[in-house]
Amino acid sequence: MSVSAGIPDFRSPKTGLYANLSQYDLKDPHDMFSLEYFKEKPEPFYHLAKEFLDLKNYSPTLTHHFIKLLEDKGIL
Repeated sequence: MSVSAGIPDFRSPKTGLYANLSQYDLKDPHDMFSLEYFKEKPEPFYHLAKEFLDLKNYSPTLTHHFIKLLEDKGIL
């Protein structure tokens, strides 16, 4: 559902989040989400979060709208 909205998955070879972390010069892609690494060097995470949370880059799918409808009706 999220990939259909334009949000990258984690493991796709060319478009996944891990495949595009080379710009951050990490030893391991998992470092981006490691608390220990964040405490030492938070800048990469903040940069990624700023980019990732720019909601104008994403569009809700029909599934998102359906879940919202269920919430509005008090079903969820």
